[in-house]
Amino acid sequence: MSLVDLANTKARVIGWTAVMGVGQMIANAIANPGGIAAIASANPIPIGISILASIAIGIAGNMAANDLGNRMAEKLAKNPNILDNHDLIKAAGEAIGELLKDVAKSPQFIALALSKNSSARDLDRLAEKTPEYWQNINTEGVDLSRGLNISEDQLTLIFSADAAEFDRVTGLTPEDWARFIGEFAASEGKSFDAEIVDFVAQRLYETFPKAYREVLKQDAAKGGEKFAAMLLNLHQIALAELKDLGLQNEEILGKLEAVATRQQICQVMAKLGSIEIGIRDDLAQIRALLERYIDPAAPSLPISIKSETIIQDRIKDFTGRKFVFEAINEFLKTNRKGYFVLEAEPGVGKSAIMAACVVMLKRRCVTHFNSQPDGIVSAKTFLENACIQLIEGFHLKGKYPQLPENALENGNFLGRLLGEVSAKSSSEKKLIFVVDALDEVDLKEQSSNSNVLYLPEVLPDNVYFIVSKRPEFLPMPAANRKVFDLMKYSAESLEDVKAYLAKRTERSELIQDWINRRNLQREQFVTAVAQKSEKKFMYLRHVIDEIEGGTYNDVNLNDLPAGLQEYYQKHWAQMMGREDDPLLELKVKIIYFLSQAEEPVSCRWLAKSAREQNVMKVQQVLGKWNSFLRHEKVDKETRYTIYHNSFRQFLEVDETVQSAGITLDDINDDISDNSTGGAPL
Repeated sequence: MSLVDLANTKARVIGWTAVMGVGQMIANAIANPGGIAAIASANPIPIGISILASIAIGIAGNMAANDLGNRMAEKLAKNPNILDNHDLIKAAGEAIGELLKDVAKSPQFIALALSKNSSARDLDRLAEKTPEYWQNINTEGVDLSRGLNISEDQLTLIFSADAAEFDRVTGLTPEDWARFIGEFAASEGKSFDAEIVDFVAQRLYETFPKAYREVLKQDAAKGGEKFAAMLLNLHQIALAELKDLGLQNEEILGKLEAVATRQQICQVMAKLGSIEIGIRDDLAQIRALLERYIDPAAPSLPISIKSETIIQDRIKDFTGRKFVFEAINEFLKTNRKGYFVLEAEPGVGKSAIMAACVVMLKRRCVTHFNSQPDGIVSAKTFLENACIQLIEGFHLKGKYPQLPENALENGNFLGRLLGEVSAKSSSEKKLIFVVDALDEVDLKEQSSNSNVLYLPEVLPDNVYFIVSKRPEFLPMPAANRKVFDLMKYSAESLEDVKAYLAKRTERSELIQDWINRRNLQREQFVTAVAQKSEKKFMYLRHVIDEIEGGTYNDVNLNDLPAGLQEYYQKHWAQMMGREDDPLLELKVKIIYFLSQAEEPVSCRWLAKSAREQNVMKVQQVLGKWNSFLRHEKVDKETRYTIYHNSFRQFLEVDETVQSAGITLDDINDDISDNSTGGAPL
C-alpha cells in the first residue's frame, strides 16, 4: 500500500467515524431522550428503525431518506476540518487498537497463529502501538471530493437507535483493512501470513463500527473527557445542515437542539445499546429468516409518504410478536403462493406487526396501509399505489411511462403486472405484498361481487400477500389462504405486553419515579398494567405515555383505566369537564369534525368548520386532544387526523354522541358546507 493509499484509507475511516458518530447521536437523541428534561415529551415522536425516514418526512418537500442520509454524510466527509479533528482521529485509533487486542486474545486467532508458526503476541504488540501509528499517518493533500458513497442500507443502520441494527454497519471493505494491516505491520518490521491478515481484516470489517461506538460510550460514562466536545461539534454541524435543508418537525428539532452541552452529549451517548438483548436477538433472528426471500441488493420500493408516515408511527417501541413472524415465515416457506391473513380485534397491534414486517423485509415489498383517518380507503388508491411500486421497482417505466386507461377500474392491470414481474424474477426470491387494514376499505366504491381491493383470485407462483383485518367477513380470494387468528395466542401476547412494559419502564426515569413514589416493585407494575391492558398495545401506548407525561401523577395503580374502552370513557369524561367550561362546545365540535373528516385537515379548516374566528382557540383545543391525534406536515402547515380508528368508533357510539349533545348529521352538514365554501384542508 502506498502512502497515498494509506492516507486515503485514513481519510475514509475518519469520514465514516464522523458519520457514525452523528448518526448515533441523532438517532438516540430522538428515540431515547429520557433523562434530558428539556426534551422529555408526553407524546414521543413516532420513530422506528428508520430514523432517517422519520426526519425526512419532516423536511419541506419530503426528501427521500436515502438522499437525506447522503447529504449529511457528504457534508461531514468532505469537510476539510474533519481531517484536522484530533479527537475524532484519536477515537478511531483507539477503536482499532482495542479491536486488535480482542482479536489477538480470541481462541480462533491464537489457533490460526500457531498453525502458521506465528505468535498472537505479535498482533497484541501491534495493537498497543495502533493509536500512535494511526495519529501519525499524514493526510495532507488527500482528495475529499469523492465522498463516501454510503449505501441506503448502511445509512439506515448508521442512523438506528437499535444497537443490533448499528452492529451490522460495516464501513470499509475487508480488502481495505487488509492493506492497512499489511502496511502497519511492515512499518514495525513484521510480516504476517496472508491468511492471518485476512482473518484480522475480516474482524475489522465486521466489528470496527461496534468498537468505535463502545469507545464513545465508555468515554461518555466517564464524563466525556476525551470525545464529548468532538461529538458536540459534529452534532452542531449536522443540525445546521438539517435546518438548511428545511427540517420543520418541531418535536424532532426540539430534541436535537436540546443536546447543546457536553453533559447532554454524555447523557445521550450513555444510552447506546440500551435495548434488551433478548428482544433484540429475537428481531434479528426473524429478520434473517425473512430476508432470505428478498434481494437485498435491489433498491427498496417507492413507498408512499402516507404509508411511510404510518409505518414510522406504528413501529415505535415495537416488541416481540416472534410467534406471528414465525408463522409468516412458515407460510412463505411451505406455499408456492397465497394469502396470509392476520386477523385480530382493534387495538392489539395488527398495524404495528404489518409495519415491522415491511421494515424487516427492508422495504423490498409492495406496501399499502389502508387508513380511514387518512382517507386511504379505496381500491383505486391501492391499485395506483401497488402498480406504481411494481413499475418503478422492477424497471417497467419504459414499457409503462404512465398507467394505462382503466388501470384503476379493476384488478386486471395489476394481474398483468404480477405476471410480468413474476416471470422475470428469480425463482429463489418472492414478490411479497404487505397490505394493512382491509376492514377499513370502502367496498361501496367497488363493483359488486368483487374481492376487497380487487385482490387477484389467482396468483402467479412466488407471489404472496400478507394482509390484516378485523374478524369480520370480507370478500376475499378463497384459494391458497391461511387465516392466522391472533386472538388465539393469549399467553404469547401477554408475554409480549409484559416485555413492552419492561422496555418502556427500563428506558424512562419518569416512569420509574412514578413506580417508586407508590412503593411498587417494577414487576408488580408490569403485571398489573399488563392485566389492565387486556393485551391491547393501543391501551399501553396511551397510558404509558400519559404516566410519563404526568397525567396520572395523582392516580394510584389500581385507579388506572381498565381496558381501552374505559380509557376512552375516562378521557372523554375528563375532556367534558365542567358545564361552565368556555371551551366545552369547541372541544366537542373539533374532535367530531376530525372523526368525520375523510383526510387530514388543518387548524384553519377546523376553525372554519366550527365557525370559530379565533384560530388560537382551536389550536388550544387541539393540544388537549393531542394524545389521540397524528400530525402531518403539508407545505409547511400541520394537518391533523384521528390516530386510531378504535377511537373514531368510540366517538360514534350512541352513548358518546348523546353525552356530547350533537348529531353526526349536523357535523357532516357543516363539513359539507365547509367543503363547498372552499375551506383549506
